Amino acid sequence: MHFNKYFFIYTTSLLFLMVQLACSNEFQLTEGTVDIPIVYGDISVTDTATYIRVERAFVNETTSAYELSKDPNLLYYEDAIVKIKHIKSGKEFLLKRVDGNLEGYKRDAGAFAEAPNYLYKISQRDLKLIPKDEYKLIISKSDGAVLTEASAVVISELIEGDVEPKISAKLSFAYNIDFKVTWYPDLNAVIHDLTIHFLFDEEKNGKTELKTVSWTAAKNFTDKALTGNGYPFTTKGRGFYEFMQGAMEKNPAIKRYFKSATMEITSGSKEVKEYISYGQVNLGITSSGEIPVYSNFSNNGRGLFYSKTKFKRTNIELAKETLDSLRNGIITKELNFQ
Repeated sequence: MHFNKYFFIYTTSLLFLMVQLACSNEFQLTEGTVDIPIVYGDISVTDTATYIRVERAFVNETTSAYELSKDPNLLYYEDAIVKIKHIKSGKEFLLKRVDGNLEGYKRDAGAFAEAPNYLYKISQRDLKLIPKDEYKLIISKSDGAVLTEASAVVISELIEGDVEPKISAKLSFAYNIDFKVTWYPDLNAVIHDLTIHFLFDEEKNGKTELKTVSWTAAKNFTDKALTGNGYPFTTKGRGFYEFMQGAMEKNPAIKRYFKSATMEITSGSKEVKEYISYGQVNLGITSSGEIPVYSNFSNNGRGLFYSKTKFKRTNIELAKETLDSLRNGIITKELNFQ
């Protein structure tokens, strides 16, 4: 549930929508042009700022969708007003248009204009999100006419006491024994990724370089415990060694020294779960072959507005037995951990 990941999904969907509208008899245009708002954004108490992307699928009868997508004047609304409203208090917060390329969100090369890369921004210190409260994203024109809007409830932040094993525990992976992580999130957090980053020094030709490999142990995980609010994830310890084997080059000239691990749990609200479920409805051998477009925006808007949160635990050690297996086990011994 990474910003760039979902942004890619929706910019891809935007181009698909433009082509579909331009080519379909059902949507044959008779008035020259039409535009559809395409919006992506999330709210999170663990982010320092909120960024919202607002674009449009602008279609006309004489110009191809691919050509239109390269023109920033058609890709973006020049007069869009973007606000986030706190439902309980009625207070509205105005977002400022910025160039994402200058904010660390450089747009990848592709079908769409790469510069400028307009986003709408507000800092967390100004927005001051309140966990478990509902917020509405409102996109309107300068005359006040609402183009589209969507709502989401802010997910509370996971804290150390919400995650097991506890902070003092070392990571232990035994080949045929379950490795287990359980977390107890806000009830609004219903879909989760569990990723573990492994840091190690890599020594080659007299030079040492710090490296990281990232294992997404659980992706789009929704299996809640039958009782209580916990999400218990289990996998055989062997999976850790198989991941490490596939993630690194086998080279006798390379020596590796494990340093630490970082655990991340990224959680999303129901809108993300619905988006993923909706996209799977028409996939598979018995499907119609059509990929549905999910959106939680009003007025025929397209896009996704949701809440997310991220928990991070750093400087985790591996258990002695796990280090021994990493060095000498049949799966990973050729990785040359010392």
